Amino acid sequence: MTTIYDQRYIKLVERLIEIRQEVQFTQVDLALSLALDQSTVSKVENFDRRLDVIELFDWLKALGYSPKKFLHDIGWLDQETNNGIPALPVPGKAEPFIEDGIVKGTIIEMAWRGQRKDVVIEGLPVQDYLAMEVHIASMFKALNTSTNSKSREVIAYALQGAISSHPDVNPSDIYHHIIYRLYLREYNRTQADRSWVRAGGEAIELFLEKHYNSVLQNHGICLVWLSSDPKRASALSEMGIQDMVGESKLDIALYGRLEDELVLFGGIHVKASLAERVTDDVPCSRAMMEKGYASYLLTFDAKSYPPPTGDLVNYGEFGTLNEPSNKRDYIESHGDFSACFCYNTRTVPSAPSTKSGKKILVSTFSPGKDQLPKEVVRAWKQFRSLRSF
Repeated sequence: MTTIYDQRYIKLVERLIEIRQEVQFTQVDLALSLALDQSTVSKVENFDRRLDVIELFDWLKALGYSPKKFLHDIGWLDQETNNGIPALPVPGKAEPFIEDGIVKGTIIEMAWRGQRKDVVIEGLPVQDYLAMEVHIASMFKALNTSTNSKSREVIAYALQGAISSHPDVNPSDIYHHIIYRLYLREYNRTQADRSWVRAGGEAIELFLEKHYNSVLQNHGICLVWLSSDPKRASALSEMGIQDMVGESKLDIALYGRLEDELVLFGGIHVKASLAERVTDDVPCSRAMMEKGYASYLLTFDAKSYPPPTGDLVNYGEFGTLNEPSNKRDYIESHGDFSACFCYNTRTVPSAPSTKSGKKILVSTFSPGKDQLPKEVVRAWKQFRSLRSF
């Protein structure tokens, strides 16, 4: 007997299929993220199986899509006026940023609703930016006709190239003002802002895995990106906390080499910005630390307020020592993470002492200045000394 579905439900499923295609997920990719069989996804999309409301939210989470926006898309909530339309770089438009008669960086000309809005990138020469813009724009534009490349991989490659060639420039500005805005300007195979929601975050995780594996390999340490729910579940199970934390989030696992064996000794929770829900990571982080594992928060703390009220300066969301945000409390007051490594040089680091003893450490990826490798090496040595292998 054929089930006859309400047109509202048909529209819901059709929109789910569109989103899956927009983020370049196959049915197999989605099934892996949900720890399901591919046949289950196929049955839902072919209207042979009906989703309940809990499953719907799980699917949207796996696709990296806002439930509120989804309900707007299918007409179940009234659309809200979007005042956050991003400013986009004008091709080839940049000039020196001069302060006290000294060239200190680049002013990138942005276009926003027919107006000019400027963004300053300190420490980045104009000619270097213009060459970077052409190169990155061409890579993102190529995604529009390519069926073999994944957006997250191309974004990660662009990020790695920009940061490695200018390691002392604020990494958060590179990610937020150059990589992100060029992607929105050039990518059009699907809706760029929706594609970015998932691809932009995963690109950071992929970049971190490749970058730090090259830095830490001589110390016998490797990072493993937990790119699917089964991989994440395996790492949580290895630490003995899977039953304690359920679907809690962990993005990267830290392993130390002991002879021919890799030993899990910690992990990294990755956030492009603190607008992402850090509270989702806290239960897992606390459980990890209680079991003796290192649990770090790593963020680009990327946040600038758009015009007309914002000035596009990427101040982030931690606030200051005198006027802290509640997000600073996760580390300094509550000690929810072993440490927070922040790659926005405008973020105010923690004072020498904090209530919890845990700190926000601010740096770039420049060799010798990046504080994460030294801390991870210390954590591995400590873990190894306290365990009998």
